[in-house]
Amino acid sequence: MANIKVVFSDIDGTLLNSNHQITSCTKQTIQKVVQKEIEFILISARMPSGMKAIYHDLDIKSPLICYNGALILENPKVNENNKILYSATISNMDANKIYDIIKRNFSNVSFNLFIYDQWLVENKADKWTKQESDIIQVQPMAVDVKKHIAQNEAVHKILCMGDPHLISELEAELNDTLLNVCCYRSKNTYLEITSNDASKVLAIKALESYFAVKREEVMAIGDNFNDMAMIEYAGIGIAMGNAPQQVKDASDFVTKSNDQDGMKWALETFIQS
Repeated sequence: MANIKVVFSDIDGTLLNSNHQITSCTKQTIQKVVQKEIEFILISARMPSGMKAIYHDLDIKSPLICYNGALILENPKVNENNKILYSATISNMDANKIYDIIKRNFSNVSFNLFIYDQWLVENKADKWTKQESDIIQVQPMAVDVKKHIAQNEAVHKILCMGDPHLISELEAELNDTLLNVCCYRSKNTYLEITSNDASKVLAIKALESYFAVKREEVMAIGDNFNDMAMIEYAGIGIAMGNAPQQVKDASDFVTKSNDQDGMKWALETFIQS
């Protein structure tokens, strides 16, 4: 049995099933892992508020890794006086460039701005925004997005949502533009944009120091391309059964899908006796 001391878990498509729920048996397995004094850490593209219900439902007390590593919060009481362990933001110049590219060339793509624990949009009725709101159970605020960018607000993440072909074209265009940002698809309709100084691997390294653990004592589990680097990095990297083949190829072990309690199966395989 591997000597795992910290588990880093993605949320959507990994911890949650297709109904965006944690099954009772998966929850029980996680709680048994935590009782063994193994840290179970949520690591997600979500904003802090979008992780709050899951965090409390699991009854864990570990730091939260939000926005794919752009923001790490120490305090488990989300939305209160959290101690920030790490914060990496997109410059207002780069955020403005991205906004202009989308408005000029991708008018059917939904533009969403995340500043600490605020979700800012121009149109709350946008179908993509409504869909994301239903998933993470958080309501965005309708604002003048361009004005917020101009005010040098610290942008932790930009989320662009749209039809797959538009997201693919947008990703290619942004990658051809000289920006200090990282672009990756968390699903074929979602393009996540953060600072180059933010990644799930950098977040894991920061918490390795925080908990004084070694790389080989780390397990990471995820289901999509934005999880691939952390799966490759971890001592034990696990891909969900519903992950793309490229992500599976990068892993040490492929568990069952998120609709077959793949998280439970992986934890029992490598941690529980």
